[in-house]
Amino acid sequence: MNAKIVWIVSIMLIGGVVAPMARAAEEATQTLQGEIVDPAAYLRDGRHGAELEDETFDAVDGGQTLALLEQDTQVLYLLLAPQAGEDPNELVYDHVTHRVKLTGHVYERGGMHGIVATEVESLEPAAAPAAPANP
Repeated sequence: MNAKIVWIVSIMLIGGVVAPMARAAEEATQTLQGEIVDPAAYLRDGRHGAELEDETFDAVDGGQTLALLEQDTQVLYLLLAPQAGEDPNELVYDHVTHRVKLTGHVYERGGMHGIVATEVESLEPAAAPAAPANP
């Protein structure tokens, strides 16, 4: 009887240690697709898209943190800096209002979502090369 209790408690303790470790491994790195947006414009008015590029750059240059609006779920992921004092927008600055594939560490707490981006890939078609000038 005592051996059975010890076995059950052991399984519960191992499960309590292994489950969080497995969860942490699953959350380690994710790749999301969506649009880089000004979260203030999106949350206030639902506005996003290429027509807001200048306004979004003004917001970023004024200190606004950017966000990724995931295309399938419409979940908004705030960009987080890897360390205090670092710029969370640095990796995606050139992709404002564009669709990207963003890889990084994803966090969720209290209904908020954030991502520390480690890699960004544009999903926008490459711009056509400029035609040579006539001599």
